[in-house]
Amino acid sequence: MCTITIITSTLNALPLLKITADSIFRQSSLDWHWIIVDGASEDGTKEWLYQITESRSNVVYISEPDRGIYDAWNKALPLIQGEWVIFLGAGDKLKSPDILQICIQHLNKVPSVFNLAYGSIEYIKSLEATEGTRSPARWEGIDGRWAWCRPVLPNHQGVFHRSRLLTKARGFDTTYRIAADTAMILPELIRNGATELPLCITLRIMDGASLDPRNRIEVLREVMKINRNVGLGSKRIMYQYAAFFYHATKSWLVKICQ
Repeated sequence: MCTITIITSTLNALPLLKITADSIFRQSSLDWHWIIVDGASEDGTKEWLYQITESRSNVVYISEPDRGIYDAWNKALPLIQGEWVIFLGAGDKLKSPDILQICIQHLNKVPSVFNLAYGSIEYIKSLEATEGTRSPARWEGIDGRWAWCRPVLPNHQGVFHRSRLLTKARGFDTTYRIAADTAMILPELIRNGATELPLCITLRIMDGASLDPRNRIEVLREVMKINRNVGLGSKRIMYQYAAFFYHATKSWLVKICQ
């Protein structure tokens, strides 16, 4: 059993997937296991994955149609070998060649009460960049900072999940198209909190479904539903509705200006 499992879902993004692969294969530590879930890409991804897994026993893949990112992640869960799991997208890059080794040193010291540990990420403007703008996202509790109608959460590309958390939850709730990761970690953060690691773990290009202005309304609807499920439906209620209408207006303006 290894310490860290990395899970990546991808669809017709072979050039981006190779960038992620390069950052993983350059790691000084070999105490990791990488699972790639390909949604039946038609750009040569499956053939490339076959080639790299022929020579690497710690890389496995699935290639078949799926119903989105969370369905893909769920398919990977039975293959997890690590105690800790992190989810990286195609194009995400590990910060440095020794970052997993450093993370492992910290993760081995995390008290057993915590099922989540997280570091920061940096947003980069180009895939060639090695430095970016650090995200300020960190867990401050339900009385701390809020954004997107909920307490601020760590960026998922910097979050390590204990495998037992994913097993206990029976995977991600695929009724959420964009915010199932919020539905997974927000209740856990409220119950038990998390360990914050003093590290930048991942470099990420500014994109993704939740950042797309056209998805703002759907994101907020899902988040507000999650709030109700975890007992935050009436918390900062005026802020929640004000934020909803603010982002809904921005989404409407984007559509009419296209």
